[in-house]
Amino acid sequence: MSKISTSSEVTTKMGKIKGIPKRGVNAYLGIPYASPLGPNDRFVRSKPIAPWNGVLDATNKGPISPQRSSRLARLMGDFNLPYDEDSLTLDIWCPNNGNKKLPVLFWLHGGAFVSGAGSLDWYEGWSFAKHQEVIVIGVNYRLGALGFLCHPEISSGNMAIQDQILALEWVYNNIEYFGGDPENITLMGQSAGAISVYALLANKGAHAMVSNAILQSGRYDNFEELEVAHKKAEEFASHAGVDVKALKTLPLEAILDAQTKFAKSQAEFASSGIPFLPVIDHITIYPEVHDLFLEGSKGKNIMLGSTRDEMHAWFSGIEEIESASSEQIEHVFKREFADEWYIMLNECKNRRPGASAMEIISMGMNISNFEGHTIDLARRLSAVDIKTWLYRFDWFGPDSIYGACHCIELPFVFDTAEEWNPPMLLGGKATEIKSLSQTMQKTWAAFVREGDPNHSNLPNWPLVQEHNVYKLCWNNFIEVIN
Repeated sequence: MSKISTSSEVTTKMGKIKGIPKRGVNAYLGIPYASPLGPNDRFVRSKPIAPWNGVLDATNKGPISPQRSSRLARLMGDFNLPYDEDSLTLDIWCPNNGNKKLPVLFWLHGGAFVSGAGSLDWYEGWSFAKHQEVIVIGVNYRLGALGFLCHPEISSGNMAIQDQILALEWVYNNIEYFGGDPENITLMGQSAGAISVYALLANKGAHAMVSNAILQSGRYDNFEELEVAHKKAEEFASHAGVDVKALKTLPLEAILDAQTKFAKSQAEFASSGIPFLPVIDHITIYPEVHDLFLEGSKGKNIMLGSTRDEMHAWFSGIEEIESASSEQIEHVFKREFADEWYIMLNECKNRRPGASAMEIISMGMNISNFEGHTIDLARRLSAVDIKTWLYRFDWFGPDSIYGACHCIELPFVFDTAEEWNPPMLLGGKATEIKSLSQTMQKTWAAFVREGDPNHSNLPNWPLVQEHNVYKLCWNNFIEVIN
């Protein structure tokens, strides 16, 4: 291979790309990884982009996938960015390191599959790239109905997962020209992004391009049967006031309006349901998805975790949850734990004596969702001898009502707290946040480089054992507990 250019222009298999020096690294923004989606391509699976002539201008971010404000905007903050159905781009953040073969971090954002973008300022990779000598890549993929609607009359579903696979293929085939090592690509996803990582590791074509994986705050049984997906598509069309076929040509804003109505119709008391999910389509995702995930993880290293108060993100400050009656609390536990509801309710009360109704519901829902799924997955991986490290993020903003909530670890991993400044960090000391962020980023980077998160600034972080689930707890201090 010829020497990698240290300038902001590179020549790839697809053509020349001009980036922009930014904060001490080279950024290549808005790179298309799939063929343009035209007016007749809604609900169609994406296709590889063809090589281009001339120099691609990658000095500005592309549009994000169409979406409305997130339910979590009140704790994360909001954004108002241009969106477009043709939004399949990725951003690359590169250390200016000549011809070194650098490890690659491939980031899949969360947002319940209906909001967010890999190109948000929140997830900019300049700090990670500059300080850790890791190439960071953020991906925009289709969301909501546009990414997951599945019905025999218009779509086979999983357009978003196919988008992610195409982006991964683009990176695998071209990252060497940016100084990256295609044989050392780590997938990282949070929330819906973690579910996506799970799906990619269960896909034979995708997992072959991956070295290791980081899964943050995921729920790993979130895959839908075809029959359920077909019924949801019909219900969605009903909310849009058209038949299913007409969704292909419905104005975009009408699609987004229908999506909001549909999500509200699916909501239950004290839940955080996702309106559209990856589908077991027998093409991209198979019925044996969980066994295939373990098979795809073999030979790789896995780091995964959750936050202490995940569900506070949805429940804290919501009056109907804060003032829930004993009957409503019991209803939630019966729904989540069936015959074991009473045992689990008492466990939550004992965990935090004097807890409010919201805190008890939040604890229970975390056990049945993020925390429970994460610990169960760690055990499943360990049981088949896959090297696995487990963490829990406990830090919280002292003046925030959200505790150590869903998403709170993200500004620490990306070291973007100063630029992002989300409400969930309220009251946190800048020096404390910066210090913890630096240690966390170094830990994530060690894992990306070596497949092992341990380094000199950490206490020894042991592997998960099937019956001894050690986890590293991130707080003002860092400790390993069993």
